[in-house]
Amino acid sequence: MNQLGDLLFSLPVLEAARKQYPNAVIYSVIRPNLAELLRATGLTDKIFIKEKKLIDNFKMIKEIRAENIENAVLFSESPETLITAFLCVPGKRTGFTTASLAFLLTERAPKKGVPSLYNNIKLAEKFGIKNVKHNYTEIVKTKPENEQNAVQWLNKNNIKEKKFIIISAGASSRRLEKCLKNEVWSETVNKLHDMNMTVVFTAAIWEKDSVESIISGCYKKPYVYYPQNGLGDMAAFMKKGALFIGIDSGLMHLAASVGLKCIALYGNTDPAQIGPQPFDKHIIIKKNTAKDILAADIIEQVPKDIIKKT
Repeated sequence: MNQLGDLLFSLPVLEAARKQYPNAVIYSVIRPNLAELLRATGLTDKIFIKEKKLIDNFKMIKEIRAENIENAVLFSESPETLITAFLCVPGKRTGFTTASLAFLLTERAPKKGVPSLYNNIKLAEKFGIKNVKHNYTEIVKTKPENEQNAVQWLNKNNIKEKKFIIISAGASSRRLEKCLKNEVWSETVNKLHDMNMTVVFTAAIWEKDSVESIISGCYKKPYVYYPQNGLGDMAAFMKKGALFIGIDSGLMHLAASVGLKCIALYGNTDPAQIGPQPFDKHIIIKKNTAKDILAADIIEQVPKDIIKKT
């Protein structure tokens, strides 16, 4: 998969496959930035890294063919994915009917809307994988070194575990319609500080400018956490928080996957389809567009028990 959320939606299928076929060898093809997180789950025996350069993918296809893989389940609908499977897998190739090159598949599952666990369960059923659980919690694992990095950062900044609120405001350049206004985030941080709560922004290092733009409007600067060792560090850090507040994003799903309660902010996307899991454990704020969400909407949803703890 290419996106963090899409990867997390696929993990329950991998977990069910591992249980149903304990003697099978399971391979995964994935982007390099997601490989560490997938590897830590222990659900795959070997990972092939999908690079952006075409020449590197030719090498990957050669490596996959050498493994004599019998069957493929294709979460991705990209032409590259279907062509790779067609060239490398002689047996079942199960994917979605909506893929542009669906004629290269041997089995096709229906797909409704955007990538989701619901769709992936239908895909698994078509392949023959049963008993896929309906949420991704307790599948993501964190390594001791990632846990140690999180603790060291908290100690350095004199922040206690479960005594701070995590905010994630950013989105990729293709999904800017999911973002709130900067002044809404600044006001939210100010109100949380007025309630004597510790706030930590989490972001990728490439989001530094956008984060700085938000916190420039805060009278008391929040902490900012940039993971030094990728998503493994981020997952471990999120386990230490008391509450996550953020837009519909991969980081929101990562927070939910490690058991952190979320206030999830939705504009034109559908939380019923791609909300944090399990859905009833989290707080959803949904408006027509993300730009319609106000600081007051967020603050009034912060649980009272969280306020007391932090």
